[in-house]
Amino acid sequence: MKRIDFVNGQLYTETRLKFQGKVQTTERMMIDTSAPQTVISEQLALKLGIEKLDINQQEEMDSLSVGPLKVSQFPVIISDVHEEGVLGLDFLKKVGAKINLDAMTISSSRT
Repeated sequence: MKRIDFVNGQLYTETRLKFQGKVQTTERMMIDTSAPQTVISEQLALKLGIEKLDINQQEEMDSLSVGPLKVSQFPVIISDVHEEGVLGLDFLKKVGAKINLDAMTISSSRT
């Protein structure tokens, strides 16, 4: 179970990404149940060591995790977004995410 925050009408959570052995933790990855794919910002991609950037370029992360929810070999899109990134339906469905707005947590429905 991982805490989520409600800020300016959006849900955010801390996320850990690993790319070619390099780990980066984001404080504010937006949760968007209407986004079909998970996206990371160009700035976050650079922090992960992805040097050649094209808009809407796809890269495969070694892993992407939100607390105990983790997916290995997970593709993300690199885009010009204002957030650090957006957790889309592809990740949420893959982990069986359950968002509890009363408790402000995200967890797996598969426990």
